[in-house]
Amino acid sequence: MIGAVRRSIVVSPVARTVIRSQRRYLGAHDPGYVIGGKQFSTPQVVLGIMGFYTCLGIFLTSGGKKKKEDKPAVSVTSSSSSSEVLSIFDEGFDEWSKIPENMDKWVASLSE
Repeated sequence: MIGAVRRSIVVSPVARTVIRSQRRYLGAHDPGYVIGGKQFSTPQVVLGIMGFYTCLGIFLTSGGKKKKEDKPAVSVTSSSSSSEVLSIFDEGFDEWSKIPENMDKWVASLSE
């Protein structure tokens, strides 16, 4: 009798749809992702994305910039405008002493 009553009641199609909870795939039941025609599991996709962004970050922070080349340092031995007087025992004294003004500075420093 109850079955006959249920059949006689007109129900709209919207009301007939059954609300189902979201299906959760746990463990090995995960269908995975199809990328480029290949099947990948969730951990593989997550590790792939993390690896991509890690490599991108390392590349941009360490190898992405070109360093300006430093100009070669001007040695004291070749500069005549230096106020420093070299000793006979210093390296480069021979080249420094070839400039006449430097020898005048050296002689003056001996008399002090």
